[in-house]
Amino acid sequence: MKKFTKIFVLAIVISTIFSLFIQNVSADIGRKPSMVFNLVYETIQPVYIVSGQQIECDNKDCVGERPLENLGPQRFSCQQDSCKSMAYGYGPYHKLVIVFSDKNRESNIFKANSFNAIFDVRVTDSGLIVKETTPFFLKENIPYFLFALIITLIIELIVALIFLSFTKISKKLLLYIVIANLISLPIVWFIFPLFNLNLLLSEIFAIVFEACFIYLFNKHIISFKKILILSILINIASFMVGQSISFMGLDFFIIHLTQLSF
Repeated sequence: MKKFTKIFVLAIVISTIFSLFIQNVSADIGRKPSMVFNLVYETIQPVYIVSGQQIECDNKDCVGERPLENLGPQRFSCQQDSCKSMAYGYGPYHKLVIVFSDKNRESNIFKANSFNAIFDVRVTDSGLIVKETTPFFLKENIPYFLFALIITLIIELIVALIFLSFTKISKKLLLYIVIANLISLPIVWFIFPLFNLNLLLSEIFAIVFEACFIYLFNKHIISFKKILILSILINIASFMVGQSISFMGLDFFIIHLTQLSF
């Protein structure tokens, strides 16, 4: 039991060092919900955006409304023809309040039916009319997914290699960790959002699925207890490093470079 405790503490320390080294991506470097608002101007005179807010509401009447806070990668920003937001989690209802050069405009209260939602916003002389136009498949998600997959594999393989070296278990488990991630990460990225499943469930799924998958093919050389500990540790590591990358905004920088090839 003491041996497992030492292993657990060691891997936590390793995960923390990774996090501090890169500086503050989720089941495993997973997705965060986002919204993109494409502005269509229908005003008599040209206007331009000065500032704006996305308002979050707990009910359809928007009682107790609150602006979306700037918190790491969570924020709302606007350019002349579009606005966008990303959040750790949104409220069930939303509203836009944008300050234009001539006056403030407020939108209708709306819901997002997609994890990464796209909206058209008609800018009229009297207000803003928001309508969701999200297509079923977004190719813009592919670079983010590939980036997340690569970083996840690097981090999890490093932590797993240390764990396996410490416990003197065959390094062939590394191959099964790669295969497990190639199955679990697409599910977390593309299937879970269809059902609006949250981050905690994504992490639990990743840990349990990867542990069961690896154990299924390696039960003759490792116990399920050790595999479960390994799965918890590698997912903690990738989560912490992913959050660090996201917090620093490095994911946006790298993804924008990646998108040049799409």
